[in-house]
Amino acid sequence: MNKEFAFAELAKYRKVSTRGYNFIFTKKESGYSVDKHGRTIKIASATENDLLRAYNYTLGLIKNNQDEQCAYSSHFDELIGMIDLARNAVLNVDYFKQQICRLAGLGYTEIWLYLEDEFEIPEEPYFGMQRGRYSQAELHELAIYANKLGVTLVPAVQVLAHLKNVFKWEYFNDIADTNDNLYVGKRKTREFVKRELIAATKPFLTNKIHLGMDEAHSLGLGHYFFDHGTIDQYALMKQHVEMVLDLCKELNLKPLMWSDMWFEIGSPTHMMYDPQANLKEFNVDSQIGQVYWDYYSTDVNHYLPVMKKHFELTDNVYFAMGIWTWGRLAPNQSKMLATIKAGMTAAKKVEIRKIATTAWRDDGAETPFAASYLGWQVFSDYQYINMPETDDFTNNFKMLQDEDMASYMLLDQFDNPRATINEKDMIPSKLLLYEDLMQPRYYQNLKYDDFNEYYHELTQKISDVVPSEYSGLLFSYYIQLALVLSKKAHLMNDLVAKKYSLGELNDYSVELQDLADQRMQLWFKENKFNGSEILDIRFGGMLQRIRTVSKLIKENKFKMDIPAKEMDKHIDDEFGNGRYFEIVSPSDISY
Repeated sequence: MNKEFAFAELAKYRKVSTRGYNFIFTKKESGYSVDKHGRTIKIASATENDLLRAYNYTLGLIKNNQDEQCAYSSHFDELIGMIDLARNAVLNVDYFKQQICRLAGLGYTEIWLYLEDEFEIPEEPYFGMQRGRYSQAELHELAIYANKLGVTLVPAVQVLAHLKNVFKWEYFNDIADTNDNLYVGKRKTREFVKRELIAATKPFLTNKIHLGMDEAHSLGLGHYFFDHGTIDQYALMKQHVEMVLDLCKELNLKPLMWSDMWFEIGSPTHMMYDPQANLKEFNVDSQIGQVYWDYYSTDVNHYLPVMKKHFELTDNVYFAMGIWTWGRLAPNQSKMLATIKAGMTAAKKVEIRKIATTAWRDDGAETPFAASYLGWQVFSDYQYINMPETDDFTNNFKMLQDEDMASYMLLDQFDNPRATINEKDMIPSKLLLYEDLMQPRYYQNLKYDDFNEYYHELTQKISDVVPSEYSGLLFSYYIQLALVLSKKAHLMNDLVAKKYSLGELNDYSVELQDLADQRMQLWFKENKFNGSEILDIRFGGMLQRIRTVSKLIKENKFKMDIPAKEMDKHIDDEFGNGRYFEIVSPSDISY
């Protein structure tokens, strides 16, 4: 870490001047302490990452004109954030640097870049083409910047499954087993993986790499099956892992992988993370760090047996949680809080020393990245406080990020009308937004009279938020989203009741266009332009549908097709959960 550079970046990012303050720095065995009295500030820290968090905290004290004494100890050796860059949204370099600075100021030690095909392989021009992939130079620039802040950037790729965006190209047919999995055992597969590993690691300043290899459910069940007949998934998995490990040894890399497939193959019922799975016979090479990912349970006892079971694979165990930003319009804050509390409590009991949290962006990255800031805060606070409470999150979110927790918790209400923990992950806001005006698939699942008033009240609540100098655009967008949802619920109710109003349709169209414009403004602030076409298509489709409905009403031809039964919910709750293509039409988007 370049201490002077890191301090200057944090001060610039926080817009705080430290001129006239006297800083005294000393060492501490664990964590950090801050003692600010007037213009004298004493900071003690154990590591560079602890020091940056402590310094960032003092910037908050200066900004808020407060004196304070506080001391914290560290509970983990590595505090890691994983950012999904493969679901259409690729953070632009400038915005990414801001987020590196933000996470450095929270005490994060590493950032894993989940890339899939979003990086340049010079010998593979089709790999990531037109998807916003990072060039080798861009990744190197980001790695150097992070290093100056004491944060290690680590590439996270896929060398077995999750390769749908690669296999869209016929160029890769020779190494594809299914539309998602590599063909195990081919010489061409080994050559491809080697090129991938070289290109993925060359720009970075570490030899650590995350190899993925999770959720390879169809391993050997495609072309491999037709070529070889009966298969043994365990044997294929072991063969492929050994091949990849040999490449890592050849290239002097330190690999990590997701651990789920060992459990699934070793389970008598093929259950993911089965505590009864037979793992001892696998003899997994201990050099491969095993990352246990589990984002879903709010029960401490759910995690404990699986965590303990991991040590049958290796002593090099990581635990990864999630901050619930994926497949939705707004983050599931209540589930984020509850699952992180349960998972971190379990990790501390089992004494896992390396923890990560993930910000996935499935189904088109509809949630703006800025909406994830509270999740990063909450997770980091478990590093420095054994059992943090709401008051801790509130204070630290203000002191370290200049943001208000209560305001960010309002975003939870988009999908949580019960005001409890949204444990099943229902998403009524998304179901309602994408409902078709003529054949509303989820009409029987949703109670539009309730949602009209519900989102009207939420509009008022978010309108009362006083945003920080950084979050004004974010909250403006969410005010507009709540308004649009309220109007959509009212409009659907009127259409069902055959109360046709061209004025209401036009008013809804105007508000929806405003929402689309604000979402694009947020998109281009955060991301490269690639992937923005997906949201444009979604918003554009809704806007054109309004025109179609208006035309049919004028011609006295409008008719609704309302389902008699509820749509599949996919989860055990009142409303349901669905991806865009499942909501917008019963027909295939592309077939």
